[in-house]
Amino acid sequence: MNVNALAGQITAPLAVAVGILICLWGYRLVKLTLGVMGFIIGAAGGWTLGLSLGTGNNGIALICAIIGGVICAVLCIWLFFLGIFLLGASAGAVVATALFHAAGNQPQPILVLVLALVFGVIALVLQKLMIIVSTAFSGSYLVTAGLLHLLAGGQHVSPLWFDQLQHGSAGILGYVALVFWLVLALAGGSFQYRGRRRREEAARNETRPS
Repeated sequence: MNVNALAGQITAPLAVAVGILICLWGYRLVKLTLGVMGFIIGAAGGWTLGLSLGTGNNGIALICAIIGGVICAVLCIWLFFLGIFLLGASAGAVVATALFHAAGNQPQPILVLVLALVFGVIALVLQKLMIIVSTAFSGSYLVTAGLLHLLAGGQHVSPLWFDQLQHGSAGILGYVALVFWLVLALAGGSFQYRGRRRREEAARNETRPS
């Protein structure tokens, strides 16, 4: 079994499990969420760097992905505001990428970067709201991408993104995935928001004089 196939078999179910956790309890487990999202961002960057250093050598790419993921996860937890920014930025990149592929177009890096930066800045300004929104959409994306990878029987890490689903009959599956992603994200955001409201009301009731 090659490294790509092994990575795909591991990352897809892991993405579903982590995605559910982040989508429904991302705000409550914010530090864990920052660590997970930091690891994902760092691993993606490390994987790309590893492929550029050793063309065709997926072993090097995998090592670089693990190292990059660990470093970025530690930084996101240690530097809270950096983590919040990256959390918002990752949600912006996810939204942009998914919408591009749902429309059958290749993502434009500049537009994805701009939307990621905008979401990152908004996350710093509106922390509570954007933590809920970002974790709901990012977690939902992980769940959807992982399920798509399993359903499509992909053997590469790349099917965790929607671009591999635009070929042939899988295009219909891509549109179904987009709807599922949005519905799950809205449900997850609503669940988190209601939970936060209940905890805030309970805290206020405890502080009121009897």
